[in-house]
Amino acid sequence: MKILPLFSASEVRDRIQVLSARLYRDYADSPLSIVCIAEGASRFAEALASPLEKKGVPFDQHLVRARRPQGAERGGVQVDAFDPGVLEDRDVLVVADVVDEGAKLRAVLDLVELADTRTVRTAVLVRKGERGRASVGLDYVGFDVESGWVVGFGMDLEGECGDLDEIALVSDEP
Repeated sequence: MKILPLFSASEVRDRIQVLSARLYRDYADSPLSIVCIAEGASRFAEALASPLEKKGVPFDQHLVRARRPQGAERGGVQVDAFDPGVLEDRDVLVVADVVDEGAKLRAVLDLVELADTRTVRTAVLVRKGERGRASVGLDYVGFDVESGWVVGFGMDLEGECGDLDEIALVSDEP
């Protein structure tokens, strides 16, 4: 296994600053609920939220676990217990680490949309391939990659490489 750098730590940091500035512009006067999909997106969500917190934007965060049960068909996603009622009358930002086919994000959005929210938007650190571009509407996108397994900045491969500050591609080549 070989790790090939795609985006440096400074590129990741700079892009997240740009996205945070857009979030501040969009949410400066609104109570915001950040719904983070699993641990992989936590670091990205925290990096987006930190500048908002420093500027006094009121927000709360919720962690939602969405997974495809072993043996499930493509698209079959299970979302662990989450009460969308906590999102009532709030602007909601659903944050994902990577979107490929978008099944996990779509499943969480379906749940969030049960609440009487003010708005629902999405943010993703990495949008992957053509399926990622067409699968689900994304409002804030960090980076686009064509294909492959990406790691770093919270995204891991069997518990490895998630602590990298950059985003890299995993290659099977020696």
